[in-house]
Order: sequence, then structure tokens, then C-alpha cells
Amino acid sequence: MINLQNINAKILHRQRGFSMVELLVAMLLGLFLLTALVEILLSGKQSFTAASHLSRLQENGRIATSMIVTDLKRAGYMGGNSDIPNIFGSAGQAAAAISCATGDTSWGRMVTQRIVGLDDTNAGYACIPNSSYLRGDVLTIRYASPWPSGAFGANQLHLRSSLFEGKIFAGVDQALAANLVLDQPQSVRDLIAHAYYVGNSGRSCSGQAVPSLFRVRLGNNSQPLIEELLPGIEHFQVQYGVGGQYLDADAVADWNQVVTARFWLLVRSECPETGFADARTYTLGDQVYTPNDSFRRQLYSSVVMLRN
Repeated sequence: MINLQNINAKILHRQRGFSMVELLVAMLLGLFLLTALVEILLSGKQSFTAASHLSRLQENGRIATSMIVTDLKRAGYMGGNSDIPNIFGSAGQAAAAISCATGDTSWGRMVTQRIVGLDDTNAGYACIPNSSYLRGDVLTIRYASPWPSGAFGANQLHLRSSLFEGKIFAGVDQALAANLVLDQPQSVRDLIAHAYYVGNSGRSCSGQAVPSLFRVRLGNNSQPLIEELLPGIEHFQVQYGVGGQYLDADAVADWNQVVTARFWLLVRSECPETGFADARTYTLGDQVYTPNDSFRRQLYSSVVMLRN
């Protein structure tokens, strides 16, 4: 005879739930696994953020360095003209000066001054207002475009040049007799002037201001125009090779004697990084810079031989 009472007792025994001890152990194991998973996720996020910041600042550093190196190699090129002091034309050249006026075209017409700099200041450069300038040196480079002009901008400065003749003129005056050159071969090129400096971008990340590399260039009216190039450029220093030694800008007596230029760019991530501390000291020429914060940085430098 089947004992139903025994069968029911066995079924109830098999259906019995976890004990309190077993539940506590399971919860502790689950909590441990969840904590480990969160830590892995946070670590992965931090690694991704660090890699992203590093990649971006490396890219910006390479681009900024390449731009300045390329400009320095072109400094003083005036379409093959070998008699730059005697370049005339209806616009004519302006006397070399360490200044940058905002209301005229004189800054772009200082063609005898292929390179000039300011040492840790923007003084005398009205085209770089104090509200824009942040820190570091200002480097100005002038040359004629490596490519012939495709069109004549009415108020844009051009240089028509041969080996021994050169005429500076606005596009609207390109046909005037005073702007013609007799010698062949000859070409017409845009006049270019660039001034690099570190300024305020006007943006912030996590409450921290973002610095940028800026450049003053000639606008369509051939007057100075500011443009932002790359974010995260925090410091810029330049020294100039004269007589076998490197000098800061305020120690250069004759800018025509400069044969090389070396510069430093300190590039910073745009946003601070949680858990990261930068306590390093960076040496950029005569400047020693210790930020002591949570931004990633990388220092770039280069030396460029100038045209004779």
C-alpha cells in the first residue's frame, strides 16, 4: 500500500527554498561580482578617455608644428625676387616695424621683414587685443604665396615679381602701369602675413578655460584678421638663431640676421581627466612651466633653417 503521507513529505522536502545563510552568501557573491563589473567599466571608461585625450592632443600638436614649420620655411620668399628692398608698386611696401595696426594694410606690406617676434607679450600689436592674448610669444612670418594668384581680389594685396623687379598692388589696380613688370619670367602671387600666438578660445570644459592656437592673417581687405586654428595649445615660445647663438625676441637687434628659428609648443587636453595628475615641469626656451593639474600634456619642438 502506497504511503501518501511519506510521499508528500518527500515532495515538500525537495521543494524547500534556500536557507538564510545560503541567501546571504549568494547576495555577497552577487555584490562582489557587481562591484568588480563596475570597476572594470570605470577602468575601461578612464582608459578610453585617456586614449582619446592623448590622441587628440597628439594630432593637434603635429598639425600645429607642421603649420609653423611650413610657414618658417617660406619666410622671405617673394616670388623669386632678389631685390626686395626695391619692391614698389601703387600700394608699395611699408617700413619694417614691430607693430600691427588694425585700420590699414601696412602690416602686410612690411616685406623686408620676413620674420619678427614678441617675447611673452602682445605689446605694440593692436591686431591682437588683450582679451584674446593669453600667454607666450608672438611669431610673425611674411612671404608671397608659393602658388600664382588665381584671381585678383579687389582689395587683396598681390605681388607681381620677376628676378629684379617687384610691384605690390591691390587687385583693383592690377592693370595700372605702375604695377607692371617688364622682365620675364614673372608671376603674380598673393602677399601673406601670419602671426601665431596662444589665446583664449572663449570655451570651457568642466569649468576650466580652453586655450587655443590663434593666427592673425590678412583678410579680404588686406587688413589683419584673427582666426582660431587649434584648441588645446597652451604655451608657445620661440628663439632665434643669430651669430651662432639663440636669442629671445627682445634680444634680437637685427631681424635680417636671423638664420634659424626654434620653437616649442605645449599642447594640453581640452578637458581635465579624473584620477590623473600632471606634476611635471616643462621647459620651453627661457620659460619654465609647472601647471600641476589634471590635464594631459605633450611638448613639441622644432628647429627650422630660414631662407637666405
